Amino acid sequence: MVLFPLHNLRPLAIPLIGALAFGPVTSVAAYTPENHEKSITDGARICVAKYGVELSDDVLEEMAKGVVEPDYLTFSSFQMLKQRVEPGSYGKQRNISTTRIAAQSIHGSPNPTAPIYTDAKSDQEALAKATRLPESDLMPNRLDVDIYAYDTNQGVRNKILLNASQFLCVSLAHKDKDQSARKFGNFMHMVGDTYSASHVQRSEPVGSECGTEKIEWHYSMDLISWKLHRPADLNSEDWRFRCLTQHSADLINQWSQSRIAVVRVQDADDKLVAATAEVKKSLKLLCSRILQADPEVLRRPAGGANAGYSSASGTDNWEITSDKKTDLAIQPVGLTGADEAKAFYQRVADALKEDGSDAEFSYPSRDYPDFCTNILADEPLNEPLQCTAQEIEWAMDDSDRVKSMWIPARALR
Repeated sequence: MVLFPLHNLRPLAIPLIGALAFGPVTSVAAYTPENHEKSITDGARICVAKYGVELSDDVLEEMAKGVVEPDYLTFSSFQMLKQRVEPGSYGKQRNISTTRIAAQSIHGSPNPTAPIYTDAKSDQEALAKATRLPESDLMPNRLDVDIYAYDTNQGVRNKILLNASQFLCVSLAHKDKDQSARKFGNFMHMVGDTYSASHVQRSEPVGSECGTEKIEWHYSMDLISWKLHRPADLNSEDWRFRCLTQHSADLINQWSQSRIAVVRVQDADDKLVAATAEVKKSLKLLCSRILQADPEVLRRPAGGANAGYSSASGTDNWEITSDKKTDLAIQPVGLTGADEAKAFYQRVADALKEDGSDAEFSYPSRDYPDFCTNILADEPLNEPLQCTAQEIEWAMDDSDRVKSMWIPARALR
């Protein structure tokens, strides 16, 4: 079935500002925009072979623009660059700007972990409300530091699914095909980063069958080793990238079918219903084949990173002649109190608003159930996964509110 003509698929040029984020133009950016582009172009080729669904050059080009948008250079990028070269970084918990916090889930990552509790009375009161893991659940090779997480892995997955719903709602309903393709590209960047070994730890697929690889740990960027982060993002030869391209083909196919179904609906109210129904089909692919995780993994605190990717891995940035330090994991020892997590979410949202940022921030609290339960059930999507009338209106009007990856946040409890 030919939905869009396809001619001369080709990788697109690396955006200059993406390349500048972590080095000269001749180097590759830390989040490897060309790998994100490759996942789209390779996925499109597989989609042709598997489904007979073809994308035109212009649609594919706009998807590629959207898939690299989250990696474009911003002022916050310089914070990462500074951390890449700072001395004394071994085991360090680094600062993350509010704009970067808002973007973490678009990179498949959780919020930064909470500041380490001190002996101050307020910290001790907060610590009393935190939940610590039993010693038997702590890794023997972890750095001996008490880090607490705001989020569980389930909370991170819920946030990724919420983002996916927003990207797809706007993409499917948008009057402009270029903007529609870009929003799908934004969505695919988020999916792609969950397949980078420096963002998410996964189990290998069973018998090399993609769709069986499970999420085991979402890494947070406040405790990552930037020196070791980049090589993992560069890898397009392992099973992770192979599975990503296969999933990309499935998602491109579903998007193509859903886009046709939603575009043909003219009435705004009917388009809202149609978009929500079609979005669920892609979310089902995410829950059943791409973002699956065992229940015990979902309950664990998110953030930190395993040995090899944590900031307690590799030699210190400036101590290149010293003996190599032992690679250690930085594992959160527990969860902050639920109210402390909600207060953190609100501080981030307020700071972004005060700064006049294009980014907005909301995060599903621990009060929410696992969104995949609703998605995989034979029932309509519940809030907050439903498309909103405002999002559909913005898409139909080609509003500036949904032109960038920063779609205004949905209200959450």
